[in-house]
Parts: sequence; C-alpha cells; structure tokens
Amino acid sequence: MEKLKVALIGAGFIAGVHAPSWKRVRGAELVAVADIVEEKARELAGKHGIPRYYTDYREMLRREEPDIVDVCTPTYTHARIAIDAMEAGANVITEKPIATRLADAREMIETAKRRGVKFMVAHCLRYWPEYLAVKRVVDRGEIGEPRVARAYRQSQFPIWAEWHLDVNKGGGVFVDMSIHDVDALRWIIGDVEEVYARGGVLKEKRSTAPDYVHALLRFKQGAIAYVEGSWAQPPGYPFSTYMEIAGTKGTLRVDSKETASVRMWTGGPPVYMNPNSDDAYYLELLDFYRAVAEGREPGVPGEEGLKTLEVVLAAMKSIREGAPVRLPLREEVLEEVEW
Repeated sequence: MEKLKVALIGAGFIAGVHAPSWKRVRGAELVAVADIVEEKARELAGKHGIPRYYTDYREMLRREEPDIVDVCTPTYTHARIAIDAMEAGANVITEKPIATRLADAREMIETAKRRGVKFMVAHCLRYWPEYLAVKRVVDRGEIGEPRVARAYRQSQFPIWAEWHLDVNKGGGVFVDMSIHDVDALRWIIGDVEEVYARGGVLKEKRSTAPDYVHALLRFKQGAIAYVEGSWAQPPGYPFSTYMEIAGTKGTLRVDSKETASVRMWTGGPPVYMNPNSDDAYYLELLDFYRAVAEGREPGVPGEEGLKTLEVVLAAMKSIREGAPVRLPLREEVLEEVEW
C-alpha cells in the first residue's frame, strides 16, 4: 500500500486509543500530534514514538503537510479543525459526532468535495465485531424484517472533560453517547423519519447538558426503536450497553453484561455467538487509510454522520418542545439556547 503521512489533532483519551492503532496500519506513518496543552502533546508523542508535536495545529498542517488528519478533539471544535485540514489538502477522519450544528456538518461535507479529499466520521460501532455480526445476520434475513428494537448505554457523568457540562459544546448524553446506538440502528435498519424524546438534566446540576434521555425512533420502513442514554449512574458503575432487535422471524441481542456477546432466537434452541475480530478502532482507521490509498469512498462518509447527527438533534428538539419531531430538521437545535 502507498505510504501516507498521518497527523493527530488532539492528545486526549481517544487520541491515545487511535495512536497505537495507526501504528499498526501498514503504510501509515504517524508523523506528528498537536494539542493546545503542550504537556499532553509531548506525552502522547513520547509514549507512541511520534517524531514531532505542536501546540498549534495550523502550524503542524503547514510544516508536516499530512496526507491524513485524525481529529480527536472536543465535539464543538470538530468543524473548524476539519475544514482547516481539508483546506490544507488533507484527508480527514473526525471523531463522532461530526459536529454540533447541521450547517457546520454540511460545510465539512461540501469542503471535502470541493477540495477533492476523503472525509469520514468515526462511528466505531460499524466496525465492532458484535455489531458487525448483527448487521450480517439482519442482512441475511435470519430474523426476518426488523420491527422492534431497544438499546441503552449507561455510565457515570464524564466529569473528566468540563466541556461536557455545556450543552452547546457537547450536546449531552444523547448527542455524545447515544449517538453510537442511533448510528448503529440506522446502519442496520434504515433511515429514521420521526423522533419523540424525554429527558433533561436530572442529576448533574452543574450541567446544562441533559444527562438522561430516552427516545422513540420511527423508521421509514415502519420499525420502532427505544433508545436510552444515561449519565446518571454513580461513580464506579460499570459502563453498560445493550441492543436488541426483534424481527418477523426471530430476535437477537448484544449485551455487554453477558458472556456470549451475541444471542439469537428464531424458534429453536438459542444461538450463541462470540465474534472474534480485530480491534474496532484499528479496523475503522485501516478502512479510512485504504479509502484514501485506493481512491474509494470510506465506510462512514460525512453524509452518514450528518444523518445520524440529525436524529440525535431531533431528540433534543423533541425534549425542548414536548412533541414528536419529523425529519428532516429545518433549523438548528444547539445554538446558544437555554435548557
């Protein structure tokens, strides 16, 4: 494969996950990292053998001229950084959510097209072994047509990052965390046409960002899903996830608390699956590298990130208005509003 220079922007938790994964991608050369906190950039560079670090990502873009930029910064900074990197000629993969505003997401997509570069949103569940197995089972029709789904994702409030306390910077639990389940359900079942949600700031009183949300999603093909996100769990509570899909011929589920990661029922004895595959973060970065090297579309193009963002923002609008919200959205939702 072609040798491509890769640069990280952001040196926090997810950059610490991505850096060793990039090191495994044959043909990718991790040349630099940038973070506004010099100590964090220096520490990440030293830990993973990255030759250079910067405190100004624009200087890094000018000096390094990377082929690929991996944006691992807080959500509210994704758009500006990604657009600057694209304008510098880099192909960009950005952490989810794509952005906090629909207009910013659209500008990111349009910039990538205008500059002729690849753009991907890192929705990692599309590369997670259990969810890949679910996708294959559903696509093969083994449980029939999906009709009902349930998903939840629970943890303590992410107090490790102050920006999560500001709804206009992170969006809260449904925009930041439940977006994983929303994207996976969209990928497996199809597009969403209506969202009806309830929730708010129920525990973390310092926050303007909702820490608990549950939403009903109605899909265009007629299925209904219940999705719940909670940051209301106490410190020490184990991060927990669950997804269940019931079809016309059977049911399957993915439960982080069970030994068998995927279980399926189709009328006979239950089927237990423990998919063995490579690390999902490595797989998503490998896919983006190959998309750039081969000149093809990446697995999660910007348009997919925008569609998923629209669903989670519709949930926020539904909470605020106390009514179902039809898609597509006609206005911005997170734009210096009071919650």
